[in-house]
Amino acid sequence: MFDAVVLAGGGKREPLTEQEKVDNKAFILINGQPLLSFVLKALQEAPSIQNIVVVGPDQDLLKLRNQENDYVIVPEKGSMLNNIAAGLEEVDKNRLCLVITGDIPLINADVVEDFLILCEPYDHDLYYPILSKDNCDRHFPETKRTYVRLKKGQVTGGNLGLVNPHWFLENKARLELFISYRKKPVKMLRILPAALVLKYPFGMLSVNDLELFISRLLNLKAKAVHCNKVEIGMDVDKTSDLAVVKNFLANKRMTW
Repeated sequence: MFDAVVLAGGGKREPLTEQEKVDNKAFILINGQPLLSFVLKALQEAPSIQNIVVVGPDQDLLKLRNQENDYVIVPEKGSMLNNIAAGLEEVDKNRLCLVITGDIPLINADVVEDFLILCEPYDHDLYYPILSKDNCDRHFPETKRTYVRLKKGQVTGGNLGLVNPHWFLENKARLELFISYRKKPVKMLRILPAALVLKYPFGMLSVNDLELFISRLLNLKAKAVHCNKVEIGMDVDKTSDLAVVKNFLANKRMTW
């Protein structure tokens, strides 16, 4: 069993939130339900998830919570790292915890369970999903994502991960650089060892290379999880993302 921390903190005003007239994109409505509700439903229906902690605007989260939609509320603390830390303080620190963003409404319980199974035997401190560009393009050709070209093709990351709470809380400071460069592959290359940088232009950089580097940089055992569940990469960051998600869900309802 695992606990889950859901990140639903607000951010700066952006075209998406202004268009939808909300302060926090986690509360953008689709079919009358906020994006966050789709994520919570997936977690609540996933057999492997025990307790759910949501970090975000406490008053809004109180309004959303009910008997069928129960979770621990933690007021947001500002930055993403601070919000993760605040959430992890509320979970069982002796087991891995699922950390997930509140803006990926296409996931469901099966997607959550499939990712957790891929992480077995749970002997690392961080499991992070990677999705192939070919698979993302096959399912959602309209979307634009940030990809890194590796030895076996271009990949992007998902919006969840399995984390060792003890490691995170003890090494939070080490994560600042990694988080700031997460969607900036060129800048990420600047902190890579020379041997890895030389591999990148020739398409010789491997997932194993990155696992070893990140493990040393962040003082942990990190594992990249190859995953075909592209739903975990479909975060709603832009107005175009919202349009794709709405269209997908509308078409899905028509097939029921």
